Amino acid sequence: MIGNGGYRTFYPTGGKMNYAVQEIRKYSETAARRSKMGLQGDGASPDSFAAKLKAADEFMASGESCGATDSVAIILRQMDKAQPGKPVSKTVFHNGVCVVVEKDYLRGNSITIGGSSNPNWIHVDTSVGTVHIDLNDIDSLMKCLDMFSPEDLNLILRKITEVRQCKDALQEIDEMRSTQVEGAKEKEEEEE
Repeated sequence: MIGNGGYRTFYPTGGKMNYAVQEIRKYSETAARRSKMGLQGDGASPDSFAAKLKAADEFMASGESCGATDSVAIILRQMDKAQPGKPVSKTVFHNGVCVVVEKDYLRGNSITIGGSSNPNWIHVDTSVGTVHIDLNDIDSLMKCLDMFSPEDLNLILRKITEVRQCKDALQEIDEMRSTQVEGAKEKEEEEE
């Protein structure tokens, strides 16, 4: 791919250059210049197009299989089928968070994300199964949001919002009751 010109540079054959060709040309010229100057490395940031293309070429040459493995749907497809009385589970660490995916013949699929020492679990039914989320460990959920489809993500976030709104409403009711009780006590004390 790179190596058609002097100093292992790439020169396009057509008059119109697209973005990819421009990026590859800049990359090859920078790498050749750095090599000529005796500097190590190619000088490209790991986020540049050319560096990603080079990494993809190296990965293809290694013969390893390619594909995402961190989506819940993909993990479920890779797991064996559950048999009656024999659930199948897999533990995955995604962005530093422990995610347990389980297939059960009777209960269906369940996905448990994180967990704290004092868990407050909510359960959300999604297209991939029931997702168990600890409300006291929302940081773990935030690190794992990219494992779910947009539809499932919408269901999860909607459920968290509903639970929080219910808790806030219950807290307001408790506060109103306590102020009414305190007001009644003060009124009785005034009457006495």
